[in-house]
Amino acid sequence: MQGRIAITHYSLPITHYSLPITHYSLPITKHQCPMPNAPCPIP
Repeated sequence: MQGRIAITHYSLPITHYSLPITHYSLPITKHQCPMPNAPCPIP
């Protein structure tokens, strides 16, 4: 049981680090869109 808890504990920082990545990709897609209301394709 302790082994499974450790595995989920390690997966938490991974998702924590992926959050800034999506945070940085948001301004990039915003700059790529000429129109604010136009649907932007996510790279």
